[in-house]
Amino acid sequence: MPWAVTAAILLVGCWVQTALGFGMAVIAAPVIVMVKPEWVPVVLTITALNLSVFNSWNQRAAIEIHQLRIPFITRIPGTVLGTWLLLQLNAFWLQIFVASTVLLAVIISYKGPQFSYTPSRLGWAAFVSGLTGTTTSIGGPPMALVMQHGAPMTVRANLSVFFVYSCALSLIGYWLADILTLDLLLVSLTFVPFCLLGFFTGKQARPYVDAGRFRPLLLVICGFAGTFALVGTLSRA
Repeated sequence: MPWAVTAAILLVGCWVQTALGFGMAVIAAPVIVMVKPEWVPVVLTITALNLSVFNSWNQRAAIEIHQLRIPFITRIPGTVLGTWLLLQLNAFWLQIFVASTVLLAVIISYKGPQFSYTPSRLGWAAFVSGLTGTTTSIGGPPMALVMQHGAPMTVRANLSVFFVYSCALSLIGYWLADILTLDLLLVSLTFVPFCLLGFFTGKQARPYVDAGRFRPLLLVICGFAGTFALVGTLSRA
C-alpha cells in the first residue's frame, strides 16, 4: 500500500513539476511522509534528480546559466546546515516540518510582493532552498518565488538545472551522513517509470498552465497537500 500511494503521488508531482517548473516534492512529500516517512527525503530527492535531468535536457535552449552562478555557491552552506538538521529530527517533527514548510510557502506566495532577478535575492533563496531541500526535499519554493515573474520557459529551464545541482549536493550530504542506503536507492529506481510518465504528460500541459493558471493551480494544490499532512500528523500525536 505505501508503495502504490507513493507511486501515484510521485506521478502527479512529476506531472506538476514538468508543467509548472517546480512542485513535485511540495505535492508528494506531505503524503509520503505520512505513509512511509523513512522514504523522505532520499527517495524524493532521487526522483527529483531524475526528473530534473529530463526537464533540463528538454528545455536546454531556454537555460540562462549565468543567472545561477551565485545560487550554485550559496546552496552549499544550505546543504550542510540541512544535513545536520535532518540528523536531529525524529519522524514526528520531520512530518511537522514538511507540512509547515509547504504551508509557509503557500502563504508567502499568496501574500508576497513581486520579486526581481537580483543576485542577492537568488543567493539567499538558494541558501534557504538548500536548507529545506536537504531536510525535506522541498527546495523549489524559495527559488521559484524569486523567479516566478520571469518568462515561463526560462524559469522552468533554470529551475531544472538548479534542481539537478541541488539534488546532487543533497545526495552527497546524505551519503556522507550515512542516510543514503542501498535499499533506498533500489526502491527509488522502482519509481522511475512513474517519473517518466509524469514528465511526458506534463510537457503537454505547459500551454494550459501558462495561460494565466500558474499561481492559482500551484497554490491550491500545495495548500491542500500541506493542510492534509499537518492535520493527519497532529491527529496521530
